Amino acid sequence: MTNHIKADVGVATITAQGILFNDRIYTNRAVIKKKWFDLAREQGEWKIPIVHIKDYREAILIISLKYQEVSVATWVSLEKRNAKDVDDYHDRLNQLKLLKKNITKQIN
Repeated sequence: MTNHIKADVGVATITAQGILFNDRIYTNRAVIKKKWFDLAREQGEWKIPIVHIKDYREAILIISLKYQEVSVATWVSLEKRNAKDVDDYHDRLNQLKLLKKNITKQIN
């Protein structure tokens, strides 16, 4: 017996709140590091190709043509969170990264 995974190619939108696909928000460490959500807030949203597995909505594969990368983005439940909370989280995360970078420069 052969098990087949049924996957489809789709299009997601990079927004200030995250990667939007089928009314769900996804996120990914590399995307946060590349500040895609900040760029979407500042310059506007854009589309990216993704691969999703039928009947599995917990994660998608995002395809970055610019960086020639494929990576997994996981679903973020926003049921008890609002968009401002998500934006604040991303802002604080970026502030911590900047602080780490400045400390590393001072040490070296």
